Amino acid sequence: MKNDEMIRELIADIIDMSYEKGDKYVLDNLEESILQINNPNLSYNFARYIGGADIKAHAQVVLDSKDIKYNYEFAYNVEGADIKAHEKIVLDSKDIEYNYKFASFIKGADIKVHEKVILDSKDIEYNYRFARYVEGADIKAHEKVILDSKDIEYNYEFAYNVEGADIKAHEKVILDSKDLMYNCNFARFINGADIKELAQVVLNSKNPEYNYRFARYVKGADIKAHAQVVLDSKDPEYNYKFAQDVKGANIKAHEKVVLDSKNPRWNCIFALYIDGADIKAHEKVVLDSKDLKYNCEFVQSVKGADIKAHAQVVLDSKDPEYNYRFAQDVKGADIKAHAQVVLDSKNPEYNYFFARYIEGADIEAHAQVVLDSKNPEYNYRFAQDVKGADVEAHKLAAQGIDVDIQKYGLGKVKKLIKWLHDDNETKTEKKSE
Repeated sequence: MKNDEMIRELIADIIDMSYEKGDKYVLDNLEESILQINNPNLSYNFARYIGGADIKAHAQVVLDSKDIKYNYEFAYNVEGADIKAHEKIVLDSKDIEYNYKFASFIKGADIKVHEKVILDSKDIEYNYRFARYVEGADIKAHEKVILDSKDIEYNYEFAYNVEGADIKAHEKVILDSKDLMYNCNFARFINGADIKELAQVVLNSKNPEYNYRFARYVKGADIKAHAQVVLDSKDPEYNYKFAQDVKGANIKAHEKVVLDSKNPRWNCIFALYIDGADIKAHEKVVLDSKDLKYNCEFVQSVKGADIKAHAQVVLDSKDPEYNYRFAQDVKGADIKAHAQVVLDSKNPEYNYFFARYIEGADIEAHAQVVLDSKNPEYNYRFAQDVKGADVEAHKLAAQGIDVDIQKYGLGKVKKLIKWLHDDNETKTEKKSE
């Protein structure tokens, strides 16, 4: 590793020197020494970057090394390189990557001999690449390797990208695999695909996701057949998606599945996004679920929602977070009713939020909950953020000192604060004496 770093540093120094003092200076002072080192990296870079370098001598160093990378790079980048000599090194190596590169990028390469290396390897990636990118490749020979492999990804890619591919042969591999994604993709993207045969694999699977995808994306799909699979699955997500995305879908049939699922999320979404949805039926599912999140979302998002009914679910839950959210987000909410739940919860966080963000909130009532909690964070935040807050009272509460605004009144609290302040000063004076 250390030797490689030294070589890289030396190459950089040589190139810099050629810019500063010229190629002749480098040739006269360094070329002989470089050749004596007998390093393929050094000789390749010297021949590539230094004008007038002894190409044959440096090429011999590279050839003798048998290093396939530098033999390929020499043939590719060095003007005057003996292509055939470097090509032999690459061929003898049987390395599929460099044989593919040599055939692809080296002008004058013997395509057929490199192709044989690739074919003999049976490597599906490089057989696919050779057929796709190398001009003059034997498409049928490479295709046989791909077909024999039964690999669904490369059979699909070959059919999609290689001109002259045998679509039916690759399609058979995809059909035999029973893979739902590739059956869908083959039907969707490959010209000449047998839509009915590919569809049958998807239909037989009874998978709601891929039946939805096939119906949505494949031109000429049998909408009714795929819809039936989705309906039979009773899956609320894909019944919603089918109704939403597939032209010609039977909205009412898919809606019934979603309603029967009693799933508040998908009933909420169906009511929100599907034109002609039975709002009241979906609303009943959401109300009956008692799910606070979706009751809030329904009343916020769905036009014509019954605010009072959803509010009652939230109020009955006694949950301070969702009562605060309902009061905050729902126009027409009964602020006082939701405030009472938050107050009764004795939760300092949501009493602070209610006082800070809800217009018309009873600041003193929420303040008392926060004060009674003696929670230092929310007493500090209340004093800091809520307009009209008794800063000193919250400061004392944060320190654990009892402060009861309702019992003693604001005047009494202020007297208590003054007394504590004066008492503190007296103690300080005594210490100083």
